[in-house]
Amino acid sequence: MTRKQVAFIIGVNALISTIISVVVVLLVARPVQVKSTPTPTAGVTTAVAVAPVTPTPGPITHIVEAGDTISGLAFQYDVPEADIIAANQLDNPNFLTLGTELIIPVGGLPDATATFTPAPTATDTPLPELPPAVETATAEAGPLVTDTPLPLPAAGELNIVITEVIGAGQVEQERVVIANNGDRLADMAGWTLNDADGNSFPFPNFRLWAGGNVTVHTRVGEDGNPPANFYWQKLVAIWTPGETVTLRNALGEEMATFVVGP
Repeated sequence: MTRKQVAFIIGVNALISTIISVVVVLLVARPVQVKSTPTPTAGVTTAVAVAPVTPTPGPITHIVEAGDTISGLAFQYDVPEADIIAANQLDNPNFLTLGTELIIPVGGLPDATATFTPAPTATDTPLPELPPAVETATAEAGPLVTDTPLPLPAAGELNIVITEVIGAGQVEQERVVIANNGDRLADMAGWTLNDADGNSFPFPNFRLWAGGNVTVHTRVGEDGNPPANFYWQKLVAIWTPGETVTLRNALGEEMATFVVGP
C-alpha cells in the first residue's frame, strides 16, 4: 500500500467520524416535546342530574261498579269520604247507581277563588230598567253548589235498629234489614249479626249513614250488588219464627235485637 492510499483511507475515516459527531450533536440538541393533559377550567359545563318533576294529582272519574261504596272508594283512592260526597253532591251516600260517573277529588277539593268586583262609579248613563219578575231566576232553579266539604256527622245520637226479617225459612228470600235512625253515621266494620244457634255474619269495612239502611241476605251472592246489600253465603235458611236476631258492635256490645215473626 502506498502513502497516497493510506492518506486517502485516513481522510475518509476522519470525514465519517465528523459526520457521525455532527448527527449525534443534532439529535442531543433537539427539544423534546412533552404532551400535557389539559385540566378542567371553570368555564367547562358539567352535566347535573335533575330529579323528574312529579305531576300534581288531580280529580279523576270513577264509573260505579257492582260492590262500590263510598267508604270503599275512599279507601281505594285514599280520599276522605266527605270530599267524594261534596264533589258529587250526593244526597244519600249509601246508595250508588251502577254506571254513574263519580268525581274522585284526588289531592283534595279545589279551593274557592275569590272574585274581585270593582265598585260602581258615577256615570251620566241612565240605569237600565229591571227585567220583569217572571224572567228573574230564583234559588229554586237549580241545586246549590258549594266548595265546602260536607261535615261527617260524627256527633249526635247513634240509633241502629233491626227493622224486619223477610222470608224467614226460605233461603232465597231470607234477609235482615238494618236501619240507622240516629243523627250520625255508624262505622260498622267488625260488627256482627247473630242468630240463636251461634251463626254470626261479620260486617266488612262499611259505614251506615244517618237515614240509611243495609240488608243482609242469607243466600249466596255478591256483596255490594246492589249497593248496601251483603250476603251470608249460606245454602240453607237460618231464621225461624220466634228466634231473636242480635246485632253487636266491634266490641261485642249489643246494639239491637229483633224477634222473627211468624
